[in-house]
Amino acid sequence: MSRRSRSKKHAYEQKTLREKKLDFRRHSRTYLVMCGFFILLNLLTTGTIGWAIWPIMGWGIGVTLQALSLYGPLADPEDAHPTEEDKPNRRSDGTPLPDLENESLELRELETKRPYRDEDLV
Repeated sequence: MSRRSRSKKHAYEQKTLREKKLDFRRHSRTYLVMCGFFILLNLLTTGTIGWAIWPIMGWGIGVTLQALSLYGPLADPEDAHPTEEDKPNRRSDGTPLPDLENESLELRELETKRPYRDEDLV
C-alpha cells in the first residue's frame, strides 16, 4: 500500500460519523447524477442502454459498500454512539462553540471597545 493511500485511509478513519455520513450523501448524489448522464449519453449514441450498465454497476458496488459500512451490518459499533466530537456544540477541531447565552454580553463589550464610530463607516 502506498504512503498516499495510507494517509487517505487514516484521514477517513479520523472523521466523525457525521462527516462520514455527509461524505456518503455527496458520493450517492454524484453517483445518481452520473448514472443519469451515462444513460442519456448511451441513449443518444446507440439508442439503447448497452454499455452504460457496466459503469453504473461498478460504481454502484462502491456506493453500496459505503452505505453498508455506515448503516448496515458492516457498520463500526464504535460509531453507533455519538462521541463528544459528533455533538453539534463542538467545532470540527473539537473546540467548544461559544455560549449563546453570553453572546449578547460579548457583543456589547465589543461595541464599547470599537476605536471608530458607525458614522465614519458610511
